[in-house]
Amino acid sequence: MPVTEPAVTTGAQDRRWLFSQARSAGGSLALAVGLGLSAGLLLILQASLLARVVDGVVFAGESWLQVQPLVAGILLLVLSRALLVGGARWQAGLAAAKVKYEIRQRLLANQGRLSGGPTDRRSTGATVTAAVDGVEALDGYYAGYLPQLAMAALLPAAMLVFVFPLDWLSGLILLLSAPFIPLFMVLIGRKAEQLSREQWRQINRLSHRFLDAIQGLTTIRLFNAGRREAQMVTEISEQYREKTMAVLRVAFLSALVLEFMATVSVAVVAVLLGFRLLWNELPFASAFFILLLAPEFYLPLRNLGTHFHARQAATATAGLLQEEPPMAGEPVCQRAGPVPLPASATVSNTPFPLTMPPPSRADLPMIIHCRGVSFAYEPGQPVLHDFNLTVTGPGLICLAGKSGCGKSTLLKLLAGLLHPTAGQITANGTPLQAATTPWWWQQLAYLPQTPYLLPASVAANIALGRPGSGRTAVAEAARQVGFDREVQQLPAGYRTRLAEEGRQLSGGQRQLLALARAWLRNCPLVLLDEPGAGLDPAARRRIRQGIVALTSTRTVVISSHDPAMVTLAAQVVNLDAHQR
Repeated sequence: MPVTEPAVTTGAQDRRWLFSQARSAGGSLALAVGLGLSAGLLLILQASLLARVVDGVVFAGESWLQVQPLVAGILLLVLSRALLVGGARWQAGLAAAKVKYEIRQRLLANQGRLSGGPTDRRSTGATVTAAVDGVEALDGYYAGYLPQLAMAALLPAAMLVFVFPLDWLSGLILLLSAPFIPLFMVLIGRKAEQLSREQWRQINRLSHRFLDAIQGLTTIRLFNAGRREAQMVTEISEQYREKTMAVLRVAFLSALVLEFMATVSVAVVAVLLGFRLLWNELPFASAFFILLLAPEFYLPLRNLGTHFHARQAATATAGLLQEEPPMAGEPVCQRAGPVPLPASATVSNTPFPLTMPPPSRADLPMIIHCRGVSFAYEPGQPVLHDFNLTVTGPGLICLAGKSGCGKSTLLKLLAGLLHPTAGQITANGTPLQAATTPWWWQQLAYLPQTPYLLPASVAANIALGRPGSGRTAVAEAARQVGFDREVQQLPAGYRTRLAEEGRQLSGGQRQLLALARAWLRNCPLVLLDEPGAGLDPAARRRIRQGIVALTSTRTVVISSHDPAMVTLAAQVVNLDAHQR
């Protein structure tokens, strides 16, 4: 299976996207900045008190009792700063956790977008990398870089307000030297960002290759290709190691440059203050206060440099995490957006579960009208044009026509996965628009050509149509569509655990299991996308029998090339006539 590379985005786009996600943090990020800034202001006061204590004891001859209140104030400030810094870090971590949660939610929800199961537009390995490593790479950006960016802008400015009235020359040195640190950060950061992107592309390929090898382990062993596959994984791992070491080299280089710049600047300030003291141009208390502030002046900038690499890592992974731009042929404005997993794909066992809303009863009447519906993937190339249809049930409606005439597209339009570029679809008088999509998903079951099966028991896979269903309901659903006879042939019956993608089941058995799931869901509308495609005549016959069982109480809309299925339909719609 080929690796699908993440969408190509520019660094500016990725940075804008990252900054926009900070809204998910609520007030935690602002509170973290406020607490950190308060701790910085207390540091200025602490330095002032310490300078007064040293000046009083060393030069003014003050006793311990005279400076004791100042020392107590210093200790109180140290304790207060520790609490404020701890609170700032806690709030920053909370902000990062909120953002990561929201991004993971969208990533998992988008797995079902424009497909009946897990999307094949990005490999499973790449998706896992994005949801786990990619999202975790954002932690340093939201917990460290963004709060530190605000601190680096505000704290040095606050310190200059206190330094300039005491010694304009020291303030000028601090002011002129400060921009060099972010300047070098940007210059080195460009190279670091490029290397980080290459590193994430490499781990994307490694994840895909490794997962693909695990999923195809049986095939690899059958063809005695284990050594060759192991060699490929080893080579990709070595390439990933080289990319990682290149990133680390740049990281250590930038840290060295930042430390050097800060150290030299503090040394220049210290030397000038020493000469000013020697020439009696500056009181000791003022000089010592400025000297205490000088390292702290550069500390927010140095910390920003430390977190700057978190920014590079986050920017490099942003392309993996953004909602994928449309494929060629996917209209940007007409997508339905993130969707819950359909009846054939269903829930996740992750901490962020995706669940279908409870379906309506199958005995409720369902009348669907398509009026003047048009749809185009590419401008000027409509798949459907001025299409009209009325669907009433229960019964079987068959969509016929040559390949590419829009049968699957129409099913996705009816399912709410796409929206028409022109015209309108209504269900029981309610227009199907983005606002009504959640309600509409309660009314239907959508089965794609390849139903998705979880590596769980047969009973658990059927029960995904209605989570919480008991064994009796599961067995009855299987019996209604004729899947019970297939289950009896399995080693452990309904307790048989399916392999990845249900590999021990035949294509016909997988389709029957999906039909049983749709039956159990008990909703008034069932959409089937060529369920008999690629199956032998005997399997297609069993599928037809299961579909007929569904039509007794439900409206079933099916796309099919099977002449026998067309014969069974109460209504046949030929889509060839609705293409321009």
